[in-house]
Amino acid sequence: MLRLLGFFDDFGYSSELAAGPLRAQVQASGEPDEAEIVAYLDTGHQLTHFMEAGVDVVTGEVHRHTSGCSSLVTDGVWVWRADFAHYLEAYHVPLPEPFVARVRSLRHQMPDLVGAEFAPIFDEIVLGFGWADVEPWDTVSVLHPRSRAVPTRAEFTARVRQERPAGPWGKAPRKPRRGREHGF
Repeated sequence: MLRLLGFFDDFGYSSELAAGPLRAQVQASGEPDEAEIVAYLDTGHQLTHFMEAGVDVVTGEVHRHTSGCSSLVTDGVWVWRADFAHYLEAYHVPLPEPFVARVRSLRHQMPDLVGAEFAPIFDEIVLGFGWADVEPWDTVSVLHPRSRAVPTRAEFTARVRQERPAGPWGKAPRKPRRGREHGF
């Protein structure tokens, strides 16, 4: 059975896939182990790679998952957008209890993705999203989780602040007047 996580109305999904509006699910705090769950989401296996860039649908600002935000990620049972970790971290959206129980039972460690076990789930994903021309999943391979390639929220914020130039914005340095260099 296809188990979706964090497909909110705000992203334009159909009503059968969407989990309601994001703004209606914002909470003041999340699970006690939310940081570990965010790390788990960040290390998921990439199913699709979309090259678009998106912003936070609540604030309109860039975030650490802006690039490729709607790419699909999985743990072999659950499927989520690559930017779901951002929304969990920033807005503490509620998580389904079966998902939280699975992550805790795995001690927050992403499992290997065994092709033979995952192929039927992949077929269901392809049908659910209406992708007719996608190649079938390789049933022989075993994918091991990669190390975390996404910066933490704190690392992303520090890098963005560091890249901004200091001083007045929009003012170019003054050019020397023509003729002064020749003594006119």
